[in-house]
Amino acid sequence: MIYDTKKIIDTLISNISEMSEVQSIGISGSKTSLPRAGEGDIDIFIYCNMIPNLEKRQAIINELGSQIQEGKVNIFEGGHWGIGDFVLINGIETWLMYFTVSETLTDMDSILNGKYPDKLDNYYYPIGRCAMLKDINVLCDKSNFLDDLKKRLSEYPDKLGKILIQYHLDELEDTEDLGRAVVRKDVLFYHFAMDIAIDHFLQALFAINKIYFPSRKRTLDFIENFSIKPEGCSEKLLEVIRLGSFAEGINQSFTLWSNMVNELKKLSNI
Repeated sequence: MIYDTKKIIDTLISNISEMSEVQSIGISGSKTSLPRAGEGDIDIFIYCNMIPNLEKRQAIINELGSQIQEGKVNIFEGGHWGIGDFVLINGIETWLMYFTVSETLTDMDSILNGKYPDKLDNYYYPIGRCAMLKDINVLCDKSNFLDDLKKRLSEYPDKLGKILIQYHLDELEDTEDLGRAVVRKDVLFYHFAMDIAIDHFLQALFAINKIYFPSRKRTLDFIENFSIKPEGCSEKLLEVIRLGSFAEGINQSFTLWSNMVNELKKLSNI
């Protein structure tokens, strides 16, 4: 028997919201346009006064019965993604990530004050959590926790912008590895060094435009909508990558890249 994914999600959210510990629930992306199997996963963020115990969370999953293909609790525990449970709905990986309200507010304070200007382990961007929460689709909000947080994040803090811009522009000053790769015409080494440099470039560019950097996904779509950017930014970034993919193009790639970085510095007003 085939069950409707949206109805299953609605039932799941309703059951989770009935737990007394749960204050707010949100989904990244749209609940009305869910991915199909193989297209992506569903991330559900659950904020609590305290994390419901394993037995309660298991019972919530068990209530779905044959509507799901698989359900597991405590797939991961602690860290950037909270306490994580897993449900497979019509072949779609669905993640239930539990956080406490207090730890979330503490994390937001640290991030917005510039304590984490760069990515952390395994390409986790703390600033990306701000991007997610700013646009999160609120499904349950008993005490207006998510609504208040979204309002707080609606205005990009000037202090944060200055810290991020300065940090990433300073990092772009270190061209030692890029320079060595150019001299050696070492394509793979150049690619490694350029990926790091592009990451700093993008984070500075997002900060200049007062946009929380979400991750490396759909970057060109964001850039197209930026009002402050080097001329022909998207096209030149792609050209830097293309030219850097063969030994005889590396020098030209690096020259184009250096010009883009210099233009970005002029646009930063720092």
